[in-house]
Amino acid sequence: MRIAFITDMHLGAEGEIVQGVDVRQNFLDALAHLKELKPNCLVLGGDISNIVGDRSTYEWVKKQLDPLPFPYYVVPGNHDDSTLIAEVFRMTHDLHNKELYYALPLEGRPTLFLDSSKGELSPEQWTWFREYLNVLRDNNVLVFMHHPPIPADVVFMDTRYPFRQSAEFIELVKDLPCHVTVVCGHYHVEKEVQRGNLLVLLSPSTFYQMKHDTLEFAVDNYRIGIREIDLTTHGTISTVHYVDPKQVGP
Repeated sequence: MRIAFITDMHLGAEGEIVQGVDVRQNFLDALAHLKELKPNCLVLGGDISNIVGDRSTYEWVKKQLDPLPFPYYVVPGNHDDSTLIAEVFRMTHDLHNKELYYALPLEGRPTLFLDSSKGELSPEQWTWFREYLNVLRDNNVLVFMHHPPIPADVVFMDTRYPFRQSAEFIELVKDLPCHVTVVCGHYHVEKEVQRGNLLVLLSPSTFYQMKHDTLEFAVDNYRIGIREIDLTTHGTISTVHYVDPKQVGP
């Protein structure tokens, strides 16, 4: 099974150029590239909205996604509103006390979609996550969430905007007999971090990519990033594709 993962679109209002970037066109270019990848499904990794969750932005995104010849799934980011996403994308059955999280088998592969939009999981979501992992402990598990669940040596983001429950996440998965692969965004970088049985695939943005090693915010480039995840009988293979934008930042 081939999954496309697009994240951190930071879409503004119609016609709005965000920091010199036509973010809506970048998103459309990323979707156009999926014709070459031919995925079985698409996952949006959060930060669909630029600053705060916006219903009209989500409705525009849904309008672009609905004609796709494959299903799509959504997880919220820290610039999103989980309730609005659930309402617009008709996922209110997966909304739990304003958190949007759910489980699906993707071609038989157990897959969990978490809501880290607050930078942490609620006690209720932790309980749900723990119970699912206990049930699935004899299967390799795929997780989609916005935040990297552990530090990734991206200095600015690790310092300023990390997932605040990394220790709890590591403790939860470290003794499982299975492998846990987390696909995430938030850091605007392409990176893989391995810790024991936990593999974290940090994925690039469709907006801009950040430098890894600076204490202050710094843009590395304005290429459009798309992660491809292939679930095979021999394991998980992932590739990142870049598309040159029609309009670049300053």
